[in-house]
Amino acid sequence: MKRAAALLIACMLGLAALCGCTPPGSTLVYPDYPNTPADNDSWTYIDEEFTIDWYVDYSWFTYQSTAADIIGQRVKELTGVTINFTSPVQNDSTNLNLMISGDTLPDVISVRAYQQRPAQLALEGYVYPVDELARRWAPTLLDRIEPDIADYYSIGDHLYGLPNCAYSEKYVDKADKWEPNGAMLVRKDWYEWYTSQPDAMDITTKAGLKDAMTRVRAQFQTPSQRVVPMLLDEFTGEGNQSITWLSQYFAAPFEDENGNYVDSRFTDQYFEALTYLSELYGAGLLSGLSNDSDAIGQIISRGEAFVTLVTPQNYTTNFTAAYRGSHNVEYIPLIVRNDAGDDPILQDMTGRGWLLSMITKNCERPDLVIKVFDFLYSEEGQRLTNFGIENDTWRWADEEHTAIEWTDKYVTQKLNGGLENYGLEQLNVLYNPAYVVPLMPVNALQDYELYIKNLKRPLSAFSYRYTMSWPKLDKTTDEYTSVVNAEANCLAVWSEYLPDMISGDTRTQYDTAIAQMQRRGLDNVLAYYAQAYADGKTAAGVERAWIPAAEEYVSPTLRNEDGSYSDTPVGANGDPYYLLG
Repeated sequence: MKRAAALLIACMLGLAALCGCTPPGSTLVYPDYPNTPADNDSWTYIDEEFTIDWYVDYSWFTYQSTAADIIGQRVKELTGVTINFTSPVQNDSTNLNLMISGDTLPDVISVRAYQQRPAQLALEGYVYPVDELARRWAPTLLDRIEPDIADYYSIGDHLYGLPNCAYSEKYVDKADKWEPNGAMLVRKDWYEWYTSQPDAMDITTKAGLKDAMTRVRAQFQTPSQRVVPMLLDEFTGEGNQSITWLSQYFAAPFEDENGNYVDSRFTDQYFEALTYLSELYGAGLLSGLSNDSDAIGQIISRGEAFVTLVTPQNYTTNFTAAYRGSHNVEYIPLIVRNDAGDDPILQDMTGRGWLLSMITKNCERPDLVIKVFDFLYSEEGQRLTNFGIENDTWRWADEEHTAIEWTDKYVTQKLNGGLENYGLEQLNVLYNPAYVVPLMPVNALQDYELYIKNLKRPLSAFSYRYTMSWPKLDKTTDEYTSVVNAEANCLAVWSEYLPDMISGDTRTQYDTAIAQMQRRGLDNVLAYYAQAYADGKTAAGVERAWIPAAEEYVSPTLRNEDGSYSDTPVGANGDPYYLLG
């Protein structure tokens, strides 16, 4: 009950902000500074030092100030700016709500791009349009904002923020294969023990995986060695990512056979994932459903989990700790299929974005801040914040400037200490992985780093772009606000019932949750998304967006000579998707 009440309060706070009246003084006033020429990068016209207060509405963001490291000092040399970052203790947006209601927003805020908060801030006049600021004072930024990104995040005639972790079509070829976002990983030594047993079942099936978890626990659990058969990610007010990842292993679609949008949560494949987890829970094979991220990380660090179904990149330090610990625990990816034997269709790492950074109406010098946006968003800024200073920590590896390698100085400092003063990969609020990741050097990787980078890569054969499943909603229609409110109410219901779908009667809890959501406007929400999805496909010239329905789809399934599925995990060391050091 306490958890449900907390979710309801957080939801109500968000809705109150979204539905609030237009705040006093929300009419944007642009300061009277001369326009900046377009003949050079806009930040080269900054001739003074200044400080930005930047709030990131995410508790995991820990970078405090650009004044504390070499990269931050270099940013100041080029742009004159020192950035002071703050972030909340918890991810319930309480701090942000208080700043909005008290009209105390700092110069810049970064909010989760996939939520409706950015639209509220834009429509109620709390933030400047970045395209309008750029036209005045950072014209070179306009050429750096790719049309597909601008189109997706625009509201009406303007773009109000810049995303990080957004993959523009400019940098992502449709033929490219990226690793999946989520992954099922198994502890390698325990996996090898099980598969070596003469009566082992096919571990890529639901029954086989359950048998493996049961027998691994019986074999290896001792008073000094705990075994967690399967570890799920944290349950939050947004649901649970592990269930989403498992439903993708079970090929839960986002489109029906006629090409219409469907919410994957309401598909047979998603329900199959729920019932499987409920079966495991009933057999005592799931870790506690109340684990927070810290507890989950500790279980991984100690190598106690046999199967993890978490989002691996959120726990890299923990997987590293397990690998470098006394037991040298290594995890490898595993494929498991639904009862129909469908190939997994996994969401890859490319997407529409994670955080959206916006310049607020309280910013005294938007003319300078937009220039800083221009620098951080530029390829020069991306190289600096991720790789350091050219010819100091990195250099171009070819004349065409298509590859980068670490310098001898970097390699030496990495082995002997000293890189902590640089602040590499910390200033990531405008991070563009589609540009950075292909350039990432591998000539200084130690064995444990290569292991971490390869955790999910063998699953790339089963991963695909899901961007069509996140249609752009028209935020200017009369129905938009009511739909967003209904969606928030539905999400609160869903997140409340989701743990009970696993620990209780799955069908009853599932049907009850959907009935509750329908009373809160679920059908209107789905209809709104369906129209946006259809419009998006029309604009893209696509008849079917669900990956297996595409004409070019080719099954990547590994098969034995007799046509059965392989009982080995994808990606032995010869796998073409492995990164070699």
